[in-house]
Amino acid sequence: MRLWPDLDLWGHGDAAAEHSTAAGTHGGFRGSYDWEAEAREEAEAADSGGLFHLLRKILQEEEQPSKLTEEKDPATGCPLPKVDMEKDRYNCVVWKKVCVDQNVIVSYDPETHPKHSMGTIPYLNVTEIMYNLPSKYGIGDRYRKGSALRFPALYVRPSNDMEEEPELQGDPKFSVCTMPMLLYAHYPFNAAETYRYIFEKLVTLQLAGFFNKHLTLVPGVPPGTRVPSYTKFWYGSLTDKAVISLSELSARKPPSEPSNATWEGRHVRCFETMLGCRVRYDRYGLKFYRAAQYVVDHYKPQYLSQSASFEQRLLATRKVAIPDDPAVLKLVFISRNDDQSAVGRTILNEAELVQLCNAAPVGDLPPAAWGSPYKKFFCFAHTFGESQLMDVWVMRKVDAILGMHGAGLTNGLYMKPGGAIIEVRPFGFSGRESWANRYARFKASTPAEMPWPIHWYGIDTFNASLSEPGMFEKEDKPHFSKFRVIKARDRHVRITWPSMRHQLLTVALTARTHARYMSLRYGGTYYITDTLEQAEWPGNDPHVKKDLQRNFTSIQAEWDLALKIPMDQAALDFAAQPDKM
Repeated sequence: MRLWPDLDLWGHGDAAAEHSTAAGTHGGFRGSYDWEAEAREEAEAADSGGLFHLLRKILQEEEQPSKLTEEKDPATGCPLPKVDMEKDRYNCVVWKKVCVDQNVIVSYDPETHPKHSMGTIPYLNVTEIMYNLPSKYGIGDRYRKGSALRFPALYVRPSNDMEEEPELQGDPKFSVCTMPMLLYAHYPFNAAETYRYIFEKLVTLQLAGFFNKHLTLVPGVPPGTRVPSYTKFWYGSLTDKAVISLSELSARKPPSEPSNATWEGRHVRCFETMLGCRVRYDRYGLKFYRAAQYVVDHYKPQYLSQSASFEQRLLATRKVAIPDDPAVLKLVFISRNDDQSAVGRTILNEAELVQLCNAAPVGDLPPAAWGSPYKKFFCFAHTFGESQLMDVWVMRKVDAILGMHGAGLTNGLYMKPGGAIIEVRPFGFSGRESWANRYARFKASTPAEMPWPIHWYGIDTFNASLSEPGMFEKEDKPHFSKFRVIKARDRHVRITWPSMRHQLLTVALTARTHARYMSLRYGGTYYITDTLEQAEWPGNDPHVKKDLQRNFTSIQAEWDLALKIPMDQAALDFAAQPDKM
């Protein structure tokens, strides 16, 4: 069963992306991205129609049918891994008849081997790819020399008569049933970057017919380091095999060693075909919500089968049972574990806010005159990242997620359409003075998914007394980053109840209705400071028409204006239904 009945959520007409490649815009790091073109597209796309009606129009664009039909190998009966290189967007490299040995690719291809031809072995340049030093304290941009580290070269060589490994000597047997695909992109140890730089694009590529689900996906990480759990989880929705690092795939283990990364079910190191791709951040895809729903659709049987276990765990750890009543607006706080809290970005009064939310008096709840479907609030905290499957289950049961700027907000994309992401920034890290808005807000405001299925809201802290320094700012050792914005990003915060109450009421008023959200977005009340002032001046939101952006003089007046727009009952009805197979 699809997540959206009668709606082709997996439609993949990426006409804008087709033009972008022709224009040569699939360049490298952030600076190459055409933000002005993005803003123009978003302004053109801005509309206030019904969410379901317009999503159907956007998502049902046509594309050439995939050539990747299911086929089995006559000799072994294995389902063949396939790629359609006509669908390649990133000049991927194809190696024929290769083995992998301790992170080295060894070629036996007679078309390129020096013993047989004048051909050249294909080469994949990964040395321009950057990564931040991973640690239990998070990404390494907090260290002066822990940021923008470079990958070593990927070594590819012809086979020779001095091979150490018996498996590589003579004429190895090359598997046709296992086809690894190496996948490199910037910042593999940052979940938010992994999601936007490469995972979303892989979903778009698979939907376009570039590769089927029988390939073995090999995320690019520095040799000898583990693949992050979130990468394995996301990539797991794209393949029927285990996700594995090149170090592990190429390890000198006995061929009898069991492996879930190969069709053979054992350690295989020689392949008839192997691919290598360096995925760049460009205008292709950019359908971040669709990618998350792809994950939801893949893992739905698993998280539904474990619902009872997740309910028990939540009750045991948080003393919480998430209500099923659609009249209750359910919000989850991103709660940080001890190591994360030691660094910073902790909501210091989280427990107090949860209590205030759950005990909100009538005066803090949506007025009856609004006709809102939400009559009460229910808030609770959850530590994301400990079980990605449980994280998906949680997000399918809530209406909103609130957290500090960070990768945890990516979980908001798992919500049903019309869900709300509320992003909190500490003092000195406002969207006015930093790059904060290029992450969660951009993922929820992409032109490729207009009208937006997820609504972004923000609270910027302008009162210095509401923030406390994080570990790296407090200790300020010589080898720590000296960038002001990095220090500011990691500060702890106390959220004022008036600003929290404002966003709860705003989400309740919006009622999963895109037209109402757009009204509040143009009016500026969706993005506020801790004192309920406008956080962003008119004309500075690149995602909607600049001439419609305005200063609000009265929050109530903006609410009254949005209330004149009918609610999207289809979105509300869909959200009220529990997930099922």
